[in-house]
Amino acid sequence: MSESNLDKNLRGAASRESLVYVLDLAKKQGYIKSLIKDYKCGRPGYKDKCQFKAPYIIEFADGTKWVLFTTTSIRERVKTQYWEALNFKELENSIKKAYLVYPDSIPEKERKTAIAKNEKIQNKGEYSTLEGIVSQDQLSNLIEAYALKDKSQGQILDAKGNGFESRISSILSNPLNLRKWKSNDNIIEGVHFDIFCTIVECFGLSKQDVASIDATSEKTTIGLLPSGGPVKTDVLATVFNNAGEKTYYTISCKRSSEKSVSVHQYSADAFADVLDKDNAELRALLNIFQEKGNRRDMGEDNIERLTELLKPLSKSLAFWALGGEGGAGEPETQWAKYILTYDNNDGTVSIHTLEDYYNLLISNGLNGMFGTPFGWTYQGKRGTNIQLKCKIIK
Repeated sequence: MSESNLDKNLRGAASRESLVYVLDLAKKQGYIKSLIKDYKCGRPGYKDKCQFKAPYIIEFADGTKWVLFTTTSIRERVKTQYWEALNFKELENSIKKAYLVYPDSIPEKERKTAIAKNEKIQNKGEYSTLEGIVSQDQLSNLIEAYALKDKSQGQILDAKGNGFESRISSILSNPLNLRKWKSNDNIIEGVHFDIFCTIVECFGLSKQDVASIDATSEKTTIGLLPSGGPVKTDVLATVFNNAGEKTYYTISCKRSSEKSVSVHQYSADAFADVLDKDNAELRALLNIFQEKGNRRDMGEDNIERLTELLKPLSKSLAFWALGGEGGAGEPETQWAKYILTYDNNDGTVSIHTLEDYYNLLISNGLNGMFGTPFGWTYQGKRGTNIQLKCKIIK
């Protein structure tokens, strides 16, 4: 066997290994019921009972199964998977879909080839028994969407938010990603490796200094505010250096298909306590807005005065609303120092420091109400709270 063929086989094995992490997480999240590895079957009446092979079969709670193939290179031999998928579907009624999955870390040339081939399938440019050729990230979203299809819109949004946070913590904790990043070994495929690189680059980590990374999105580990409310940190990453010293990195995750999302909700008095607790005028005006529920009914004089008072407090408000800074909670682990966004429309991930995110909001001219970067409204019963909405910046 030539060296190139050996490398090819090693990359194939690495691709299958990395996909296991993706599927194990889906099982942990409750999205799939079971995972079958190295599945084989044959046509009845023929001696070869293992003629058709697939690395993985996943089963959902309703009994539906998907067959998953892996690749690191899209070539004409993809027709082999067409043949395998055809037979699996004909032999087992429960197998409804088949996908060919490539790692997120494949070279850009291969990625473009995979995307082009998938578009050809989706646009009926050629007949295929595969439902698609997808990346690890796309497969994760497809699994999630099917698992949540019967949930209410509110349940779906909550599950997607929590699911994305656990995906990020899993990516940061994954040993394959750390090994690939530190060694630059092209044989190792990693798991959502492009996202891993985006995050650790923003952290400013040194490959030589990092010994291990442990991350969690578990609320029981990150903890709650003294009031019992949620903290801004969605993912807590602990980075250990070679001397065994640890540094915390705290991330607030924003996943959405919309251009803006709700980021903060507290009473007017809570706003006043954090921003300038001894300023009685500010407190009164915030309470007027809370009572009215909108800017229009406040009156022009009140609008102008609240805007004037909030002007020097805009950054403090943003750091509290986005990262929890200046409010309750443990600063080192519960205040978010980084804002990570995920666009459901195109799967793009961006991460910024809290400072950089604020500056981007300002430089993009995304001024909201009262001279702040936020839209102001309320949630639920008017007169009980102020809710802030923020534009999503990539």
